[in-house]
Amino acid sequence: LIAALRLALTGRKVLFLLPYISMAKERMQFLQRAWRRVDIQVAAFVGAQSAPSREWTCGVCTTEKANSLINHAILDGHMEEIGVVVIDELHMVYDSSRGGVLESLCAKIILWNSRNPASSIRIIGMSATLEKLNEVGRWLDAKVIETQFRPVQLNERICCGGYIRDLKSGAVIREMPKRFRVFDDPECVLGLAAEGIFFRKLVLVFCSSKADVEKTSLDLAKVLDGIYRSNEVISSRLDRQALYRVRLSLERSAGTLDAILAQTLPRGVAFHHAGLTAEERECIEDGFRSGVIMVLVATSTLSSGVNLPASRVVIKAQIRGPAAISGTTYKQMSGRSGRLGHVEAGSA
Repeated sequence: LIAALRLALTGRKVLFLLPYISMAKERMQFLQRAWRRVDIQVAAFVGAQSAPSREWTCGVCTTEKANSLINHAILDGHMEEIGVVVIDELHMVYDSSRGGVLESLCAKIILWNSRNPASSIRIIGMSATLEKLNEVGRWLDAKVIETQFRPVQLNERICCGGYIRDLKSGAVIREMPKRFRVFDDPECVLGLAAEGIFFRKLVLVFCSSKADVEKTSLDLAKVLDGIYRSNEVISSRLDRQALYRVRLSLERSAGTLDAILAQTLPRGVAFHHAGLTAEERECIEDGFRSGVIMVLVATSTLSSGVNLPASRVVIKAQIRGPAAISGTTYKQMSGRSGRLGHVEAGSA
């Protein structure tokens, strides 16, 4: 809204920055619908997709594309045409692999503003998980606005020893039902996912490695297979025709179907990690959005970048590996549950 007002008052262009192509495409479609009636031309600078040079009023792009746009604007003398830069997922400035590009982009704008106060560019940064708010605020010379409001309630729990406790107080909420206790599943990961399916929830399970993702998806498919065989009501929720269409889409995109997906997909389970092609991941994401895939097992790469309709997120404890997940990563993972516009409440 601030960006739209700034554009209307000054006539200067707006840039929306998002860290991932999938997020940029989703935001572009949202803005095109929202601003269609006010004649704001929303253009995309995403991957191979690029709008004609300078023929746009609102640009939606990844960080790398935005950095390139800013470089060209500086070299060509067109920086004064840009009025607002909106940075979503601002915490990515601390990302070890991609944060440098975002930091460089912000530094160029800060320097431009110091030298050109009459045509300064407003930076609006947004994040649900940025821990060093005041530090970043001072760097950007920005006013820090913080809120605890969440449009969809998120219940955070921890499951240990078969008991589900409130994450903050540690108080026991309930005991894990025996019908969802699974042999050799001490963390109740499989049971929590199966319970979610029983209560018509779409479930997202996070694991620490690609190997664990694949093993967990196979184990979960076996558990659900037993439930489907013993419960016709639950079994009837499987849309076998739609699952077959997802299978065909995966086969077309990759030439052949992954051997593990071939076993899990008929049970409404799929996995998502960097070992799949971008086309395969997109097919699986679409299947989960539509509710055809009821459980999605993924690595932390899915914790940001995709807006999925999960009602329950299960984070498998990371007891092996070089380091535990960070607070920011946990917030990103748990925040996948209860997304606005998809469900009324979420649980992690």
